[in-house]
Amino acid sequence: MKIYSTKEAAAKLNVLPRAIQKKCKANDIRKKDNKYLITDELLKEWNVQTSSTKDKGRRPNVQDAKELKQIDLEVQSLQLEINELHKINKNLKEENKNLKLELTKEVPHQEKLKKAIQLITLEAMEQNVQHKVFSDDEYQDIIGTLSEVDFQKEQVEYLRSRVEKQDTILEKLVQQVSERNFIEAKNKGYDKK
Repeated sequence: MKIYSTKEAAAKLNVLPRAIQKKCKANDIRKKDNKYLITDELLKEWNVQTSSTKDKGRRPNVQDAKELKQIDLEVQSLQLEINELHKINKNLKEENKNLKLELTKEVPHQEKLKKAIQLITLEAMEQNVQHKVFSDDEYQDIIGTLSEVDFQKEQVEYLRSRVEKQDTILEKLVQQVSERNFIEAKNKGYDKK
């Protein structure tokens, strides 16, 4: 009768040494010098057990089909999530683009103000009248309007930066969901198919 070490037994059964150690512990196999004493008979018995469990693993059963269906549903759900995140990302990019366009355009009321000043000046020149274009109150209103425009530009810039940050966050989320999907698929063995 030959005695095998855990490494030799693992090589014979084509399993990891840790699996042999667990079997030895579960079956209360004797130890000598802190090494398990694995006999030929024990190896033959374990070989039969492992080959029968391998056969069971090859035949799909109802439970496996249910698990596969559940996994498919989860994958579809995650795919829908990714698609939704892509839509949100696309919308945010569009909003960002629109905000940038608004920043580059001239503010409409400034244009109207210039035209009004030109008309008043032309009218005064035609009548040979020396005039003050605006009263003090009108002048203060115009200055207030212009300061509001500056404030609005600041607000648009702030909103643009927020949209860019949200865009970055969404891109990271999409990447994380994709990585999670890959890890789950790999854990369940779908990457080998």
